[in-house]
Amino acid sequence: MEKLIITAALSGGEFVSKMATDYVPCTADEIVDEVVKCREAGASIVHLHAKDPEMGLPASDPNPVLKEYVERIKESEASDIIVNITTGGGRFAENEVIEEWMKERTTFGQEMDSLNMGSVNLWATPKGMEGIEKEFVFSNSLGTIERWAGYMYDNGVKPELEVYDTGQIQTALVFVKEGKLKEPLHFQLVMFGGNSCMTPDPETMLYCVRRIPDKYTWSVCAPGRFEMEMGTLAVIMGGHVRVGMEDNIYLEHGVLAKSNSELVAKIARISKELGREIATPDEAREILSIKKK
Repeated sequence: MEKLIITAALSGGEFVSKMATDYVPCTADEIVDEVVKCREAGASIVHLHAKDPEMGLPASDPNPVLKEYVERIKESEASDIIVNITTGGGRFAENEVIEEWMKERTTFGQEMDSLNMGSVNLWATPKGMEGIEKEFVFSNSLGTIERWAGYMYDNGVKPELEVYDTGQIQTALVFVKEGKLKEPLHFQLVMFGGNSCMTPDPETMLYCVRRIPDKYTWSVCAPGRFEMEMGTLAVIMGGHVRVGMEDNIYLEHGVLAKSNSELVAKIARISKELGREIATPDEAREILSIKKK
């Protein structure tokens, strides 16, 4: 079995801020420090959202924050880590404006971007949206997916295919046939449950993995206590794992994680106990067919 790739999702977007935990990194200094700690704990990929430095709420677009994160990470002790930037946050604008943001967002020197493979209803209710959440749609049309994948490929960025529901796997496979996505694919199974995402349970994961051809790689992210449960199952099944405060702020029941690196170290320890080694960033590049920038 190939070595385990651990992604550290440091801070998330709308759902994680200082209102949820004082330990979420918000400033550029805190982000870079967390990346270094996560690299030391075993992460080979770091997934980034732009954060307001005061409270950790989503930074407004357009912003210089993500570019600064990438530049400073490349100058840090974790300079070899694979940087993965979200294309999911900062969507509250006109479509034409968002399109320009996304073109720019693929040019910061990162090696991966998230690419959401379909539209979903709101899967949880962030503070401030109570009462209107049933009217909100996280929109990712087929045309948008195709264009944004093109921006990524134009800049040498590998898409990480975010799958919120099982049919989105089929969307990706069709896009390969049409030449819109390049092999080999890397899927992220987003098992957030709630009102519209896949349920975080073994049956759902097994179904998804059976739908993904063996020549492709896959990872899983899940909320709260399901993070380690689904992560452990992915370790056993040959997949990869995302952990971090974007998905889960607790190290164990009732105990807040003081750093993302504690969550990385926990899944790394579980994997090693199960006899599966942890991939370095360069080993992860080889597994994912990423050419180092």
